[in-house]
Amino acid sequence: MYPDSRVTIHMGINFVVSPVPTIDVQSNLNFQQSLVTHGIEFAKVEFKEREIAVVREAPTRLEIKVAAISLSPVGQLLIVAPDPRRPLTLFAKEAEAVVDAFESTWPVKKRQIISSDATLRDLYEASGKHAFQELWETRLRQSPDSLAVLGRPVLGGGLRFVMPPLPDEPEPVQIEVRIESFLRDTKKIYVETQFTWPQPMPPGAPLDPVNRLKQVNEYIEGKIIPLITGGA
Repeated sequence: MYPDSRVTIHMGINFVVSPVPTIDVQSNLNFQQSLVTHGIEFAKVEFKEREIAVVREAPTRLEIKVAAISLSPVGQLLIVAPDPRRPLTLFAKEAEAVVDAFESTWPVKKRQIISSDATLRDLYEASGKHAFQELWETRLRQSPDSLAVLGRPVLGGGLRFVMPPLPDEPEPVQIEVRIESFLRDTKKIYVETQFTWPQPMPPGAPLDPVNRLKQVNEYIEGKIIPLITGGA
């Protein structure tokens, strides 16, 4: 795999917070105005009884959702770039602006983060003819004949790792990583890395999307890439 060929095809961060934001006509208008004030322009807004969904199409697609989670005293702020085509630093900056707009619209002195998660999905060019062949034969040192027991050709596949929080982590985080061949282009390796912070934070702790996205990216660069390349 060529680490420098990395292309991020999805960036996302999600917060579940308390108290639940009030979703009504006025807060919908206030949130739209606050987004513009904080430099986030958009093309479409969908307003429902318990949800505001904002979509920007250009220069790159950005999806924002504020929701009151059904049958629960908590709310959600979701920010996703499904086809970012820009550096992570720019998405993190936009996510920070969305958070500022959210907090301006629904000001709470002691807002509490109940849980949060951040996800990055990347594509890398494989150094061999086929991404699965590189993972199975080169990295895992397995014989191609060992898959004959499956009884049919293997178009692709990969690995999945789920790692629990460590006992001594100040902010416990569960990490899930998928490494597999990309079926739409078998010369590419697909890597999905998700950090989930499952425990509530102290009331008043900042949402801080920049730091959370940075943690995910540093783990990819410092752990996942060496795992795939064998430290090469």
